Amino acid sequence: MIELSHVTCGYGGRAVVSVDDLCFGDGELTCVVGTNGSGKSTLLKAIAGALPHEGSICVDGLDVRGLSHRERAHHLGFLPQRLAVPAMSVRTLVGHGRFSRMGVSKVLGEGDRAVVRETLELCELEGLEERQLESLSGGELQRAYLAMAIAQEPGALLLDEPCASMDVRHRRWATDMLSRLAHERGMAVVECTHDLVECFSTADDVVLIDGGWVRAAGTPAELARMPRPLYESFGVSVRKTTDNDAVFPYVLVDES
Repeated sequence: MIELSHVTCGYGGRAVVSVDDLCFGDGELTCVVGTNGSGKSTLLKAIAGALPHEGSICVDGLDVRGLSHRERAHHLGFLPQRLAVPAMSVRTLVGHGRFSRMGVSKVLGEGDRAVVRETLELCELEGLEERQLESLSGGELQRAYLAMAIAQEPGALLLDEPCASMDVRHRRWATDMLSRLAHERGMAVVECTHDLVECFSTADDVVLIDGGWVRAAGTPAELARMPRPLYESFGVSVRKTTDNDAVFPYVLVDES
């Protein structure tokens, strides 16, 4: 569980995000939505310990500021929006997710290798294991990094636009997989996204950030019943559709 209380964070002494109280529960997929520059990425960086903050951010009851890098990796997996492309294979990258779980030898044991194999399969990376990262497409690179974060076996996953470069089939696969990680493994999964339709159709909870503030939070059904905050942020809102052939149960609507 991730709990925030009276949190302020930003850059160069300028506050970008202010959150009074917010909780991301275990076993739930929460989508954080907002327009460009609304503060979504800033909030995730603060939770991950990659950005200084005022106030309290606790993961599993522990203040993130008091955790070592190794301890933080046990509790939090963080996938930023911009991904580096180091000179290594997909298998090696995913293996890096095991570093915080390894002993002093820093050598992958059989258990670690089993986790890497299972995660490569989970993320549909069979056949790409020995490919160099620089040879991957944008969507393949995102899946490789997602596999690394999952192989870490953290209690919570923080994902910033994890499907942005994926094709339609893999976007649908990824949203289903993230939901299963939350519901079947009990993870607190927090995903920042611009895609309102996928968000409302797959998330357990939605948090709308506008201008660095939490404008609304609740289940998809609750936010769909109060469309004004969404419309004032995005220029559109969402509504549940009665079309049985629709891919997703929510659609974009103009509430103007």
